[in-house]
Amino acid sequence: MMRGSNSLDGPVVRSGGPAYQQISEVLTDEIFRQTWKVGEPLPNEKKLSDRFQVSIGTIRRAIESLEKSGLVTKMQGLGTFVTDKALPSPVYDRADPFKLNDHWATEYAGTEVKTELISLESIHADTEESRALGIALGDPIWLIEVRHMLHTQLIAYEQLCLSKKVFPKLSIEMLQKSAGNLYRLASEVFQMRIGQMTDEVSVKSMEPRIASLFNKIPDAPSLRVFRITHSMDNTPLEKREVWLDPSFAHYKATPELS
Repeated sequence: MMRGSNSLDGPVVRSGGPAYQQISEVLTDEIFRQTWKVGEPLPNEKKLSDRFQVSIGTIRRAIESLEKSGLVTKMQGLGTFVTDKALPSPVYDRADPFKLNDHWATEYAGTEVKTELISLESIHADTEESRALGIALGDPIWLIEVRHMLHTQLIAYEQLCLSKKVFPKLSIEMLQKSAGNLYRLASEVFQMRIGQMTDEVSVKSMEPRIASLFNKIPDAPSLRVFRITHSMDNTPLEKREVWLDPSFAHYKATPELS
């Protein structure tokens, strides 16, 4: 355990785990904030030990964690240096996995699809969610419901599941401020770098609840996108399920960068 009232004097950390893990998270946040730029050395082990009031061994474990994530590299006799992996990553300006069909894009040229946050609630992870997010069954998660509207027409409906271990604090206000863009929120608020998105696309019949949202009859055809997003250090960030009305929109794999 870390000693003293001033332990962890850096940014707020995301977990209450072991001391080395908390220190690693603080240093990671500071590296992403460019406290030390690419090619610059971190303070030596003695200085970090004094700062966090822990043993040299704990500091070494924290540095090893940073090495594994690729953020720093050790140079024998010279110190520990920040790598170019710590460069700020691009923010996905629009990462919605859909695009209007050509007819409607032409018909409504200049009209943006409006994103509306329906709800945000805390629930417990089921088997699928725990597997996708790399957490234990029953762990607390956030469930977010979003709809995308073209005037009064529902184009897409989404359910996003996020682990509370990764996103300990979340509110409708935070989501609204980021215009519903989870990737911008993750980057700008939680200092996380988006690494990889994996989409699984299938044609599904709408279940009654989904059909009612789209004002369709049950079993109407729909495109269903199942997305898992990981950070640069391979931490699962989200499980996203998207239902699309194929008469208005189609699947789009490539996100748009700002």
